[in-house]
Amino acid sequence: MRIVRCAVAIAMLAAPADDVLSQLGITLDAAKEAIGNVITAGVYNPGLSAQAFKLMPPAVRAQAATAGVAWLKTYVASPDFKKQYLQARESHKPDQPAFDTTPEQELQEDDDEQKQQLEESKKVIAALPPEQRKAMEDALKNAADVVAKMNTPESRKQRLDAIRAERAGRLKEYQDALAKWKQEYPDDPKPLVARRLREFLQLSADVDFNAKLVTQDGRSTFANPAYQAKPSQWKMCFRAGKEATVAARAAVQAWLTELGG
Repeated sequence: MRIVRCAVAIAMLAAPADDVLSQLGITLDAAKEAIGNVITAGVYNPGLSAQAFKLMPPAVRAQAATAGVAWLKTYVASPDFKKQYLQARESHKPDQPAFDTTPEQELQEDDDEQKQQLEESKKVIAALPPEQRKAMEDALKNAADVVAKMNTPESRKQRLDAIRAERAGRLKEYQDALAKWKQEYPDDPKPLVARRLREFLQLSADVDFNAKLVTQDGRSTFANPAYQAKPSQWKMCFRAGKEATVAARAAVQAWLTELGG
């Protein structure tokens, strides 16, 4: 579950008390929907209102961040989250390739299609004016010669081998995708939760809360180009403030420890 991204996102999802969400102008359904989106889209800004959070004093922001992590921890252990996670997991499961025919049958179908195309071409050519017919008949003869060469025993074996190789390649791609899916969406979501918690700790570890801002084209930007190039999650932690981010990191680290690191 890619839930914890920065102190703002954590605080915006804070509950269990419904009045906390209502104070922030967020419904419980909206909070859960945001979590569902983060499960599949990764660490990002879920787009929930942060205006009320911005008005909080630093100490209250810290409390909200801590409460938010506590609610997330409770929600992750709930049947609602398990159902939500399983739905997301299943929706990302790769489709196994299905073959309706054997390689030999596919080869025969190709042969039948080529023969049909040649017969249809003959009918079209027969209806052409004499001055156009000769050139088209020559082209048709060349096409028929190509088809004949494709149906020699050696060529048919090569074509059959190519069909088998193409199918084997598709199965290999599926097996690789399935292995990746199992890693990204394990049966038990706990390893995924732990991985996302570690990602949050990593992205928020070096936030410089003393960074200088400048106004450019009516927008606030970092004076340090390196900071301006940072990902949006890092910037959201900066905007959340040191108190909230430190509190969120402490709560996340405690949760991660419970999960075994």
